Amino acid sequence: MADYQAQTSSADGRINEAIKFWRLVNEADSTNRAEALQDVKFAAGDQWPVEIQNSRNVEARPCLTINKIDAYIRQVTNQQRQQRPRIKVHAVNNLADYKVAQTIEGICRHIEVNSNADTAYDTAFDYAVRMGWGYWRVNTRYTSEDSFDQEIYIDTIDNPFTVYFDPNSVLPDGSDAERCLITTVMDKKVFREHYPNADDGANFQQRSTGDDTASWITKEDIRIAEFFYIEREKARLYLLSDGSRHFADSDSFFERVNAAGLQVIDERESFRKAVKWVKMTAMEILEEKTWAGKYIPVVPCYGAQVIVDDKRKKYGLVRFAKDPQRMYNFWRTSMTESIALAPKAKWLLAEGQDEGHESEWAMANIKSSPVLRYKQKDIEGVPAPVPTRLQPESPPVGIMEAANAISADLQMVLGIVDPNQLPSGNISGKALAGQQNQVDLSNFHFYDNMTRSIRHTGKIILDLVPKIYDTQRVMRIIGADGQPSMETINQHQTGDDGIEAVLNDVTVGEYDVVMDIGPGFMTKRQQAVDAMMPLMAKPELFNVAGDLVFRNMDFPGADIIADRLAAMNPLSQIDEKSDVPPQVQMQLAQAKKTVQDMQNQMAAMQLAMKQRADIEGVRQDAETKRELMRQTSKAHNTETMAEVKVNDQNTRAITSQNKTEIEAIVDLLLHRMDTSRLTMEIDRRNAEQQQYAQFAQQDIGQGANPLIQQMTQ
Repeated sequence: MADYQAQTSSADGRINEAIKFWRLVNEADSTNRAEALQDVKFAAGDQWPVEIQNSRNVEARPCLTINKIDAYIRQVTNQQRQQRPRIKVHAVNNLADYKVAQTIEGICRHIEVNSNADTAYDTAFDYAVRMGWGYWRVNTRYTSEDSFDQEIYIDTIDNPFTVYFDPNSVLPDGSDAERCLITTVMDKKVFREHYPNADDGANFQQRSTGDDTASWITKEDIRIAEFFYIEREKARLYLLSDGSRHFADSDSFFERVNAAGLQVIDERESFRKAVKWVKMTAMEILEEKTWAGKYIPVVPCYGAQVIVDDKRKKYGLVRFAKDPQRMYNFWRTSMTESIALAPKAKWLLAEGQDEGHESEWAMANIKSSPVLRYKQKDIEGVPAPVPTRLQPESPPVGIMEAANAISADLQMVLGIVDPNQLPSGNISGKALAGQQNQVDLSNFHFYDNMTRSIRHTGKIILDLVPKIYDTQRVMRIIGADGQPSMETINQHQTGDDGIEAVLNDVTVGEYDVVMDIGPGFMTKRQQAVDAMMPLMAKPELFNVAGDLVFRNMDFPGADIIADRLAAMNPLSQIDEKSDVPPQVQMQLAQAKKTVQDMQNQMAAMQLAMKQRADIEGVRQDAETKRELMRQTSKAHNTETMAEVKVNDQNTRAITSQNKTEIEAIVDLLLHRMDTSRLTMEIDRRNAEQQQYAQFAQQDIGQGANPLIQQMTQ
């Protein structure tokens, strides 16, 4: 019973703390919130003061709204969409690795693509430009209902007024925040479906005006809040002999240190930091856990800020443009009203000239009639001149000049100049780029603040990666060019020496985020093509880098051409993802090619020597046969001896010729002649050798005695 009362008291304490924090932010940011809400409404078209609009509506007078601010806002936000800041990861200590940093950077891109982070960034940036601030959040969820693997997500916060951020946070990226509250108003019916055993406030009775929980519960709705807060606990930090740092989490800490053969090098007083997350209503806590990271995972994106009387004033592009926009609407409305109320162009005719055609003349200023008929005499029968039309009154010149002047004031306040008002004529491209750069710099602080916020998002992801992706798994890694690849992280391998190693270990080492801003990858591709095309006029350079030129082009078939050029270029075989530097890979490839050429030459030489030995054996056999034939020549007739002599001469001639050719071929090989020529020479020699053998067989078969045939066989 005592434990239950303690838990209830603790829960009530956290609920009261959340409600107090909610009211604290309301009080500290009440002015900013009220003005920001007006800015959002004004940018959406609600630009006339209520009392003036009601008065003119009663009098049936127009209230025109020519909303120029929304176009200027889109000009700033769309420029950000063209050049999105990108997260880059750098290694910062000796335990970190460059290749692992590239892998973690690819994981960050995977997280952004998988969670549609561009929507979260664009929404927050749009609110920052309109009213002064916006938010997105980092979250973790399981990949599926039947999985234990989690993924990191960047979620959109579509209503920044539901976020109550720490008013004591002063850093432009909000990384120093200690508390944050995100509220959601939910229908009680939906709430009971999600939390059937929770108290929906049906029995809650408001006790007095201003009660803390009264504003959290209405008749039909109930407010749910997610409360992040940081807890700090004093602890002693120890530096061990292996360079690691640990807190003494239990009494057995020193026993484990001694068992591992380590020693304590240094120690100091410090504290442990934990981020707590609680989901609650005004009556009870629904869920709670300890957040895996060390930062509150809600990231603000600020517009402009200034300190006035020790209070932080936040505003966007709309705040100081409202008065010029109101004046522009008023003068344009006045000009329209003046022209609309001006008398119509009248017809001047004598009395009686419209007799019989009164209806046609009555509609002359309203309808476009093909003809207007009139009498040539007036009512007294006296000839009258032709009816003439009086010119209408011109629009008030003062009103038009005032409207144009106010339009210029609006552009000056916003810092965005109409391109039609820029100097025209024969202007160089460099001058035009300078003018555009000057316009962009006027509102660059919005883009720069967003870059800081995305950098803090990258730090939150780096802090979560070792805790969320702590097991071996296959993940999609997205490169800087947007091309995905599948890699295994935290992969355990045992080498031949029995030592276990971990490949792509993202759980060790320290890494930092450096933002990459400017044109995106596709724009850089086009710029690379424009820069390389003039250099491709040199054939030697095209042979080295021609495949890279076509790789950066976008037309269909460019990749096929690049692959074919790369197949003919040995330098294209360099692996950019390898741990071996490209220069060393080139040297190794050249050395390998040299060794391969030498091996081919040695094989050709061995083949030639073998062929030479075979021919030498044939020559020796022929010598032996000739000697035997000489010894038996006396026992045979003269015709047979003549045939044998002819055969011997042929044998000598062909053998001598083959010997000379073989020696010449070997000499050519020793002098590194072309391998193909050597092969052709050997093939020709083999063909002649076969022909010689056929001739010898025929000669011996025609006139040789059985003894010679037996020796030949």
